[in-house]
Amino acid sequence: MKYIGLLFFIPMLAQAAHCFIWDYPEKDSIYDSEAGMIIDDTYWLRQALTALGHTFVMDTVLPSNIAPYAVVFAMCGWFDC
Repeated sequence: MKYIGLLFFIPMLAQAAHCFIWDYPEKDSIYDSEAGMIIDDTYWLRQALTALGHTFVMDTVLPSNIAPYAVVFAMCGWFDC
């Protein structure tokens, strides 16, 4: 009976997506006053995915086979005028 509460967590675990973050190989960072540190262009995306319970892999090289991933994010840096 005490394990019945775990049944409510199974749908949340089943919905966790496996994401790939392709970080275009560009050294681009800014100081973010909200974060209180220097961040790159993937920082807030990684924070959001982690807070939502999703798993992700991040690399500067786009893999030739993206089939294992539910979603692919292409982060191409900041827009600078």
